[in-house]
Amino acid sequence: MRKSSCWWLSFASLVVVAASAAGCGAEGETDVTDNESSAAASQSFLVSFTDGAIPSNASSLVSAAGGTIVARYNNVGAVLVRSSKGTFAASLRAKTGVEGVGNVAAVHSALGPYTKNTTTHAPHKLVPPAGGDPLSPRQWNMNQIHAPQARTITSGSSSVIAGLFDSGVDITHPDLAGRVDASASASCIGGIANPSQAIWANDVFGHGTFTSGIVGAAKNNVGIVGVAPGVRLAMVKVAVDDFNDPNVGLVFADAFVCAVDWAIAHHWDLANASLTLDPFTAPIDDIFCSNDADRAAIVNIIRRAIQVAGQHRLTVVAASGNFFLDLANLPGSAPGVDCRVLPVQTPRVIGVSGVGVTQKLAFYSDYGAGAIDLTAPGGDGLIPDPNVTDTTASGQVIGPMPANSFFYQGAAGYDGQVQDCSIPSCPTYAYVQGTSAAAPHVTGVAALVISKFGKMVPEQLAARLTQVATPLTCPVGPYDPLPFGRPATCSGPPQQNNFYGSGEVDALAPIR
Repeated sequence: MRKSSCWWLSFASLVVVAASAAGCGAEGETDVTDNESSAAASQSFLVSFTDGAIPSNASSLVSAAGGTIVARYNNVGAVLVRSSKGTFAASLRAKTGVEGVGNVAAVHSALGPYTKNTTTHAPHKLVPPAGGDPLSPRQWNMNQIHAPQARTITSGSSSVIAGLFDSGVDITHPDLAGRVDASASASCIGGIANPSQAIWANDVFGHGTFTSGIVGAAKNNVGIVGVAPGVRLAMVKVAVDDFNDPNVGLVFADAFVCAVDWAIAHHWDLANASLTLDPFTAPIDDIFCSNDADRAAIVNIIRRAIQVAGQHRLTVVAASGNFFLDLANLPGSAPGVDCRVLPVQTPRVIGVSGVGVTQKLAFYSDYGAGAIDLTAPGGDGLIPDPNVTDTTASGQVIGPMPANSFFYQGAAGYDGQVQDCSIPSCPTYAYVQGTSAAAPHVTGVAALVISKFGKMVPEQLAARLTQVATPLTCPVGPYDPLPFGRPATCSGPPQQNNFYGSGEVDALAPIR
């Protein structure tokens, strides 16, 4: 989360651990406490097998190479292994039946609140429009995608689970209280699923609380309204959230695979991934290239996990990232070398770029032919909302945030903190920007579609969304709004170009 984002995290996108659980848990014969205490002296590896399932002799194969299985992802056919043996990966790759071995970082989060002095910005007293909540006049983003009109047809079904892979979620926030299905939620930090609510419901960043609110904040006369306030939310915590850990804010492949496995086992319909995955080798490095054996293996394992998810009619919606990069021409790409950002550049994933109030590509948003299916409001701090004049942050997207969270605290620096004091507790909200904010708009619209038409495979869902998206014309000439000094080139017609894909998601059109 840290690196790919304007929100600072590898939560691309704005910029955990012991109990056995269905589909994604600790091995029965493994003492998890002992493995965690020895993790610092060992390395972690994701391992996949040639037949797509975990073979009966997996433990003996791994043991013979010098490793120990610490988690089995039975739904996606992979295992998490730890080994301190320098020859482990090469030895295991040579064994019959092993498809890929990819090194990942094993991280273990120590939970604790991020605190500093709080400065708040009280909103002007605004009269909510019909069908809105007190802060709805600040939700230019919802109006832009016609979410209020869509909610007059359906606000979503409680049988639909729109889950998020993120930093946790504050289930005490008034806009999310009673909205999150605890039985379908867990933490996967470190690659081992832990359903303890004390862990996954602790959001020290505020990122997951924000994205959850965009998808499904309640229509309850408090704060904002999400795209689909009638659906069930769920959370798998995947971001390292220990501020004493040098990997704080990052999302590693073991946590992501664990999360997919968990989501399949708990019958999610959608998984919002406002993040990019991080390899294990460099401090700012979210790119996986095929000329590195570890990274090539991770790409294949992620691809397989998402493919299997699709077979279970679970669709992943992913943020593109916040480096203003052309994902079709990434650094490191060369003849015979395929480089990609994960999970957005994975088949069956709906990839989302971000726009602001003028529907132009946001200054930070990654783009790229073949990677972007749709665009959605991610906010753009360079272009305020002309209808909200009490803060220059108004062109960003507003959403719920815990008062002591990292992003809420940071919002004080640009006048982005908001409170709704229409109720005594004065719940807190923040303006933020990033493709992390764009993706949950698409997830929310997808939840409305599934609510009306039923579960469907990713290709069917993507078609329903893209065929009725609002076409957006390429900006004229080289495009460099910040500027970064590396202008982007938009190419393609309004219905299909490398900035916006098929256009901006529309909440009303696909459910009419």
